[in-house]
Amino acid sequence: MKNKTTIRKATVKDLDDILKLNLLLFRNEHKKFDKSVDLKWTYGKEGKKYFKDRVVKRNGFVEVVACDGKVVGYIVGGISERVSYRKSAKYAELENMLLDSKFRGQGIGRKLTKNFTDWCKKNKVDYVSVTASAKNKQAVDMYKKSGFKDYNITLEMKLK
Repeated sequence: MKNKTTIRKATVKDLDDILKLNLLLFRNEHKKFDKSVDLKWTYGKEGKKYFKDRVVKRNGFVEVVACDGKVVGYIVGGISERVSYRKSAKYAELENMLLDSKFRGQGIGRKLTKNFTDWCKKNKVDYVSVTASAKNKQAVDMYKKSGFKDYNITLEMKLK
């Protein structure tokens, strides 16, 4: 029998769980896709402030997934700054998300993404973006199933 999961708006009380999950996300990104990810950022001053601000400020969106009272996933996003070369519009970014691997493939990630895009619509956002490592096929596929389309491709060259 599957455990029942619930999705709810995050509170400040969830910050410790969100930070733990974010560090897992960063470790996975660092190991599999991007050696430049700073594994000290999450628990540093900037990381803690970023997550707290996203939880408490109106321009942020944070939800958690709980199973039997334990936080097993989260999503963070919010209103983002317009890049100066793009037309005047309201932009948001799905900034990071992690779901414990035992809970993947059940539509929870797509539900979190839909909740975020619904929040964006309510906040009159015109464009929503998400960035994923190009080699992270699982994440890219999930975002595409959620309605995101290819827009930009960023190429990078390591010189040292």
